[in-house]
Amino acid sequence: MLFKKVATGFQKMLGLYIPLNCPLCGGEPFDGTPNMFCKTCMERLPFIRKPVCPGCGGELYGILDVCPDCLHAEKKFPWKRAAALFKMDGAAKEVIYQYKYRNTPELARPLGRLAAGLLGQAGIHPDLIVPTPLHWFRHLQRGYNQAALLCREIGRETGIPVKTLLRRKKWTKQQARLDRKQRIQNLHHAFSIIDSTNCRKRCILLVDDVMTTGSTLSAAAETLLAAGAAEVDVLVLARRQRD
Repeated sequence: MLFKKVATGFQKMLGLYIPLNCPLCGGEPFDGTPNMFCKTCMERLPFIRKPVCPGCGGELYGILDVCPDCLHAEKKFPWKRAAALFKMDGAAKEVIYQYKYRNTPELARPLGRLAAGLLGQAGIHPDLIVPTPLHWFRHLQRGYNQAALLCREIGRETGIPVKTLLRRKKWTKQQARLDRKQRIQNLHHAFSIIDSTNCRKRCILLVDDVMTTGSTLSAAAETLLAAGAAEVDVLVLARRQRD
């Protein structure tokens, strides 16, 4: 049993560095590149389609220039632009849950490559890529920071430097279990700056896995701006919007 666990863990880590088939089903990668999703899995993923909301990167519905979530938000988000790959639904929800909670760090490779391709489309050209940090205890529980792994893959694809500028200094309840008001209170003074020198006058891309109310990203972005960042843009794998 122990040998099987060790072998499985080794294979997962190996998937970050050597060519493998689709990490979801084992099929042939749709574009022939290592460790990418196959055609069938790609077709199942609910990519966000244009037009998109300039505030959060989600899809626009109807005639409004912003989505209902941004329209009803208590205050404007502190970042300049936002981009999201998927709607938080169906196959995307399954993939992200698997990536975060089922010990599958190898999913960072295909997800990071797809995210890197989105940057140019969104008109985002940062000086630095910064992951949204986990509290050290949650990092210890999970074994990795999913946002940091994504940043590494995006940096590898784009050549943009990746820096860890933020520390999560406050243990917080999981955001998914809280309402909007509780999320904001939960994150009050949750982040601090590690390296203000690299932050000053830089255009920073802040990366996370999911945006719901935007509370976590807002708190992190405000910390970067307070430390002297010229501007902050946001990139997430999935945007969870109201129906």
